[in-house]
Amino acid sequence: MPDGLTPRERDVLTLLGHALSNTQIARRLHIEESTVKTHVQSVLTKLGVRTRVQAALLASHAGLVNGSGPTDTPPTAS
Repeated sequence: MPDGLTPRERDVLTLLGHALSNTQIARRLHIEESTVKTHVQSVLTKLGVRTRVQAALLASHAGLVNGSGPTDTPPTAS
């Protein structure tokens, strides 16, 4: 698991790993799209990557992405 991420940032990273858009992530986590954008930027900065694709690859390598796609519920209850 990528170190230094908050639980919500980890949720966002997991959903990035499933190739969800900011709108889809916002709906899934019941937060505003602007909040998702803030979390995405923070995740990219903390992981030292420049793109969502790079973050998604790291999520996959960290085992945050399973083969069945995201579930109907958020990854955590935070």
